[in-house]
This record gives sequence, structure tokens and C-alpha cells, in this order.
Amino acid sequence: MRTTPLASTALAAEVAALLPKRHQAEWTVTTATRKEHPGPPATHLANGPRRFLLLLTDSGHTTLTAADTSLTVESRAPTAVAGAALRSLLPRIDRDIIRLSPPRQRQHRLQHLAEIHELLRELGTSAERFERADDTTGLSWQCGDASVSFTLRGTSATGSVSFRGGLGALERFLAPFLPPHPGPGRVRTHPLRGCGGVARRIVAAFPHAVEADEDGLVRFSDTDGGPLQGWVMPRDINGPTGPTTPVTAGVGGAGIDLMLSVLPTSA
Repeated sequence: MRTTPLASTALAAEVAALLPKRHQAEWTVTTATRKEHPGPPATHLANGPRRFLLLLTDSGHTTLTAADTSLTVESRAPTAVAGAALRSLLPRIDRDIIRLSPPRQRQHRLQHLAEIHELLRELGTSAERFERADDTTGLSWQCGDASVSFTLRGTSATGSVSFRGGLGALERFLAPFLPPHPGPGRVRTHPLRGCGGVARRIVAAFPHAVEADEDGLVRFSDTDGGPLQGWVMPRDINGPTGPTTPVTAGVGGAGIDLMLSVLPTSA
């Protein structure tokens, strides 16, 4: 069953409402021009002159295009489409903007951190900024009983998140970085024996998105080809497992839009 341009516009409006503001600007939704998309009618979502993507929905699928990259989402659910854009496409937009202005690359990095810092302040969370000799700039803050940091390095438009705290807090923190579960009966996982209680619990919570090895290390990566990837490791693979079990985790390739959308649920 094909969808009408009106349906694509309605979906785009719902997706835009789920994407975070950047530089105090909301996302806008308009009909894409023939020059932008010469094929079937598509919708143009924009957040500034250089930050935009195209959305086309047809036969239950949604295609997103940005920075010369197209991504097909097997869903028309706004949360699934917005999540795919946050994880996979929007980091490419910021990457291309940074490449356009090499003399201002550090300025872009500081602007990105300032956006995150401002949102943390609005959420009532105190953060400390730090700089390192390897051209790394970042922020660190407390998330309940956990310590979290976000760093940007060099000319990269994506950053790295580090987490150190309890397993229960990690499960809540990790969820927005992963795609939604596809539904009952569509995922079958069998964690390796001996991988430890922490790994088995995380695989049970996110069976569609993570895998564990026999050393207790949990890994995940973006299935849509985006830069996101991460890991989780318990302090003691054979120790007791519960909400306060100490774990460490890292997420690489996290874009600024994704971080801004994650913070309200995790800061």
C-alpha cells in the first residue's frame, strides 16, 4: 500500500517534534522541491541552512536522506524513524559542516559542548568542562550514583561517552542509545555460558541490539551503518548481579543531536 504526500508530511512533523533543538532553533517541515528530490514527493526537515534531511514514506517503509546518505527504516513509527536519524544520519551532517571550515573546527567542537552544557544546566545538573593535551575537550557530570563524561576529539563531529556506576542506572542510561525492540517473537538470543550475570542481564534487556562474549564483555553497534558503537564490562564477571553491581561502559560515535535527546532521560 502506497502512502500519500500528506502522510509523509504528517510523519515528518511527528519526527521533527522528537528531534532536539540546535542553537535554540526548532526543526521545520516543508515539502521538498523537485530539485531536492526529483522522484516521488518527499518532505524537507531543516534545522538551519546546512542542517536538513529528506523524508519519504511508502508501503510501510520510511527513507531518510542526508549528507548524500540514504537510510531505509522498516517502520513508520515516529520514534523508530527519529531514533534512526539521531543515531545514523544527523552525525553525518555535523561532520560535513566541520569539514567545510577547517580553521573553525575547534570552535565547532566548543559550540557542540556548550549546547550540551546548557541543557545540563537547564536540567539542574552541574557539569565540569575539561581539556587534555591530545586535543580532547569534554564534560563530566553525575547521573545519580554514576559518573558520566562526554568527550570530543580533534575534528570529529561525534563524541565518546563513558559511564561508571551501577547496573540498574546503566540499563536506564543505555536504552536511548539503542534501537527499539522489533517486537515479540522477532529476536532470539542465547548468551554464552560463563559470560557472567551482568552480560546475561544486559542481553536479556536488549536482545535485539547487543551481544556478549565468554569474557563477560557486551558489545553493540549501529545496525544502520552509523558511527555508534559501544561496550559494557562488569568489575567482576563472577560477582553477584543486581541494580548496584559496579559496571563500566563506553559509547563511541555519539552525535550531538543524540546526546541532546538522551540527556533529559538520563541526566
